[in-house]
Order: sequence, then C-alpha cells, then structure tokens
Amino acid sequence: MNGSMFAYTDFFIMSLRNWFFFPAFFFLTFSFCSSPSPTGTRNGTKKERKQDFKHRSITFIVGEDKSANKYYTYAAKYFRQHEMSENNKVIIAPLSFIEIMNYLNTIPDNEKWDKINIISHGNSWTGLAVKIKKNGPRTTLESVMDAQSNGELPVLKNGIYDEHSRIILYACGLGLNEGLMYKLKEVLAADKSPIITSTKLFNIFSAGPTTSKHSLAYFYNSFYRPDRYLGKGNLEKQLRSRYPDVDIDWMAALKRKLPDYPGQAFSYKYHIPISWTEVYLAKADRPSLKSRSDIINWVLNQPEFLRLVEEYDIPLIKYQWSVQYLNYTNADGETRPAMRVKGKTTVVSVLKELVDPSTKETYVPELNDEQYFMTL
Repeated sequence: MNGSMFAYTDFFIMSLRNWFFFPAFFFLTFSFCSSPSPTGTRNGTKKERKQDFKHRSITFIVGEDKSANKYYTYAAKYFRQHEMSENNKVIIAPLSFIEIMNYLNTIPDNEKWDKINIISHGNSWTGLAVKIKKNGPRTTLESVMDAQSNGELPVLKNGIYDEHSRIILYACGLGLNEGLMYKLKEVLAADKSPIITSTKLFNIFSAGPTTSKHSLAYFYNSFYRPDRYLGKGNLEKQLRSRYPDVDIDWMAALKRKLPDYPGQAFSYKYHIPISWTEVYLAKADRPSLKSRSDIINWVLNQPEFLRLVEEYDIPLIKYQWSVQYLNYTNADGETRPAMRVKGKTTVVSVLKELVDPSTKETYVPELNDEQYFMTL
C-alpha cells in the first residue's frame, strides 16, 4: 500500500551480489505490513525425518523501508535474533519473485530446503508488494499468471524439498487471497510441493532494547476518497456500520497511532489502487468518459472489472477515479486504441493485536490454526 506501513510500495531492485545484513540493536517501536504471515511461537513438534540430506532454512527480507515505518528493518532484526542458526541465512535485498525462485534452485544436490520465509509488504486485495520481476508489477494472481504464460517463471529443480518443507509468506492478510495462494503453491512446487502458509491477519514487528517481537492483529477497515476526506466522525460511522458486533471505541482508536499496552486498538492509513485496461478495435469504439459519474457508470457495465471491484469489497464511491487514453501493443506487435481506468482509495484500518488471556501479552498462534492462517 503506497507510502504507508501497510501500503503498496515500489522497490529499488538490487543484484544478488548486493545483499546486506542489519545489526541487532534497536529501540522500542512498532512496524506493520499491509497484511502478513508468521512463524508461530507455539508451533507443534515436527515429525521425525530422515537425515540423508542436509536441511537448510532461509529468510528473504525483500524490501527497503522508505518511510518512518521500519517494517523491513525490524523484521530483519527479528529473524536475525530468532531464526539465525548454522543452517539458516537471512538475505536482505529487494529481490523480485523470479529472483527468489532462481535462488531456491542454487541449493546443492545433497541439501533440501527446510523452511523458507519471505517477508514483504502486502494485503488481501493486491497481493505481495515484491515485484514479479525486475522493474515489473507487484506479485498478484494476474502478474504470476502472465509471467507463467510468457515462460518467464523458472522451473524449480527436483529434489529441493521433502514432504516437511514449508514456505511462510509474511504479508498482511495474504491468507485471505485464496487465488494467489493457490497459484503460488503451484508455481513454487518441484517434484514435491512444499507446505505454504500465510496469515489472514495483519503482521506486526516490534522491538525493544534486548528482544524483539512478532505479533498478529485483527483489522477493521474504513475508506474514503483521497481527494475528499470527511473527517474521523465519518470513519467512525463507517466502522460502527460495518462491524456492529465489535466492542471497540472506534473514535479513540482512530486518534491513536500506536497502542499504549498489548491489545489496545489503534489505527493506520494506507492506499489501495485498482485499474483496468480495455482494448478496442477502433478509436471510434472507445468511449469518452468526461466525469466521475461517467467512469462509475462505465465500471458498472464492465462485468469482469466489476467482479474485481466487488472482490475488493470497497464501495465504488470511495474511489478517486481517473481515465487515461493510450495505445496498446500486443505480443504480435499490433497496436490498438485502449483506455485505462484507475481508482484509488484511502483505507484507515483499526488494528487490535492478539493477546493471550493468561499472560496479557501478544502472541502468534500455531501455523496450523485455520482461524488465523491459510495453509495449503
């Protein structure tokens, strides 16, 4: 989410030789993604496995912080502190999804991947913020399918996984995006398919003088047009209407940017973009959309685009709409007149971390808990 703790983010792509590692000192702070996945603190014991192969784990921190939100910085410190071992490497570089796949293929023949962590901004609407390829779009169901049909995705070599291998995607709410999760399960398979997990909640990393934490948070969304902010009273009204059974002081949460104690509700805003490109046989066939109401009426008469909008569950009137007229060139070099309709909405999410009733502290449930995670 653009320019925010949870937002869509454009990354600077670095070559593999430019990996770098963060030190492990830090101050108390919070950092969030736009909807994530965790390694649990209460995971069950793994089944015994044969030791014929050396098993490796790896963590990819695939972005750079560009704002006051230090999501990647604190994620790196968390994994360096809690996941580092002889057989685990933490790689910190804004790699593309294809570069990650290529790296997985470099494991020696006498080794297998045990656990692969991928940490990225993301959300349930627009997938992973990591780019599908260098200078390409973010990793969505559509961009993965395009790369697959164009032959751009690497084929993972046989033998790199066993039946216990697990890929954990840390990207807020990605576990709610079933289409993308199933597609990633498909393209990340070799002769054996790894277990793939991501959370249905928001992902939070926090850090203190001697330790760091990872927690999950419920999220409750309100929306407004970026060009027409109507105030917190309007957002509170939306939240009361959308979540009538949730016992939260919405106005207090909207005014609070960080919690004062575990489980206290707070808020953060970010942006969600949506776009659709329609190609026409002739320029005369392309409509002229001169007003906001023209664009909304056009969207209402485009079944495929409307289906996408409805999947987002964000009212049409909450988008700021624009239209761009352009020419589209297909793979055969044929150029046709086209029209790209774009919408952008501002999301204000009220977040409430999971708290263990017995300890009053935040925690991460077991990865196999279907209430909080999607596991395939």
